[in-house]
Amino acid sequence: MSRMSVDMVPDKQDEQAISQRQLWIILGSLMLGTALAALDGTIVSTALPTIAGKLNGFSSYAWVGTAYILTSTIATPILGKLGDLFGRRRIILFAIAAFTAGSLLCGLSRTMPQLIAARGVQGLGGGGIQALTFAILGDLVSPRERGRYMGLYTGIYAASAVIGPLVGGWMIEHFAWEWIFLFNVPLAVAAFAAISATLKVEFRRRKARIDFVGAALLSGCLGSLVLGLERGRRGWTKPSVLMLMGAAVVLLIAFLWQETRTPEPIIPLRLFKGKVFVITSSMGFLVGTMAYGAQQFLPLQFQDANFVSPTMAGLYLSPLMVGVMAGSAVGGRLISNTGRYKFLPIFGLGVGIIGVYAVSRITPTTGFWALSIPMLFIGTSMGATFTTTSIAMQNSIDPSDIGIGTATMLSLRSLGGSLGLALYGTLFATVVSNELPKRIPPGSLGAGVNPSTLLREPAKIKALAAPIREGVVQAITTATGRLFLAAVPVAVLAFVLALILPERPLRRTTGIAEAPAGH
Repeated sequence: MSRMSVDMVPDKQDEQAISQRQLWIILGSLMLGTALAALDGTIVSTALPTIAGKLNGFSSYAWVGTAYILTSTIATPILGKLGDLFGRRRIILFAIAAFTAGSLLCGLSRTMPQLIAARGVQGLGGGGIQALTFAILGDLVSPRERGRYMGLYTGIYAASAVIGPLVGGWMIEHFAWEWIFLFNVPLAVAAFAAISATLKVEFRRRKARIDFVGAALLSGCLGSLVLGLERGRRGWTKPSVLMLMGAAVVLLIAFLWQETRTPEPIIPLRLFKGKVFVITSSMGFLVGTMAYGAQQFLPLQFQDANFVSPTMAGLYLSPLMVGVMAGSAVGGRLISNTGRYKFLPIFGLGVGIIGVYAVSRITPTTGFWALSIPMLFIGTSMGATFTTTSIAMQNSIDPSDIGIGTATMLSLRSLGGSLGLALYGTLFATVVSNELPKRIPPGSLGAGVNPSTLLREPAKIKALAAPIREGVVQAITTATGRLFLAAVPVAVLAFVLALILPERPLRRTTGIAEAPAGH
């Protein structure tokens, strides 16, 4: 087993040792980094067809999104653990630097392989930023006061992911595609400079060793799983998909065995002995599956069935974004004011179930305003749950594990979203292929014409003859409804977990300063 010895412990910057102005500079810079990282996870979705056309890479354009998700998922737990060992300041600066370099390389890419490789570098930084910003907040602010800040973090994170397709669509309509990536560079440089200047850290030395074997096994497991989920959308029984899923299972077993025998595991299995950690991580996974998976198909419904522009489709998601911000910010402040957190996910998931079920009743004549309240409810569910799970989890674990604990929960949330996208994508495609032959008037297509060829870009669907166009719209809308109906039991299960979530008193100290030396 290959390891490297280090003499580091987690960062320490006590909340009382810095001014309120310094705190907000640090938090503002971290929020900016979080927004950029979350935004770039989804921004290319509406711009990919144009980018692929410019780079002559339609055969591999899906990898532009997959590369970011893949490296981000792998980087999140590993960089989170390195933050616990080496200090979060230097690791967050490394992550921002990698994100900046990746963004610049994306904008300078002239071939599809170059862009895919650059997106991998960008995802490496993005995953580290997401893991470390939440952990640094745990270092700076006590759980009792963390709600008001965590709400802002969570709201900005989720809202940025939701608004990504809107920003991508707007930028591709008004600017060259390169600016989708290049606009990150000056903002990321500003965040790097501000964090470097204001985030001062102290170290208490302890013996620790990096488990490279565990890191390799975890990377292989997560990589195989993400790739398997991505390819599974086009057929779950393909040999390549079965091999990837099998490899993920084998590597997971090997990783768990490795973690039981190393003194400094990448993910300490003791975390999963805590009831709060298990429940909050499971809730994050389920809500990620429900929300991040389902929300990707609403813009498709708006464009392919309601025939609005990519920019307008993004604007139609604004109630979802408002709900996320309200659930996060208002919920976080309520937690800080009351010292209690269990009520928030119960309320949020309760209205979330209503929202998901209401969208499942969609018809071809359902307009934006009829969907606005359900989308607001779904967004509120996301904001309230993500804020609560982050605070409750950090409050329940040892402060020395806050980095890897936060990163593990975020990884599970991200994997939930990937699973949701894969399963919902398969369900959507299956329903559409089954419904099209029923909805198209007999004989309207001519002999030998496959109805699936009607699934084109929105402008071409709109140009179809009225009876055929109506059939396509009905098939797409039916698939959207079935998709959200499938999300209802997922939301119900998350609601049940919220009911049994233990509520523990929130600490009034960060806990880092209290940890004994050498812990």
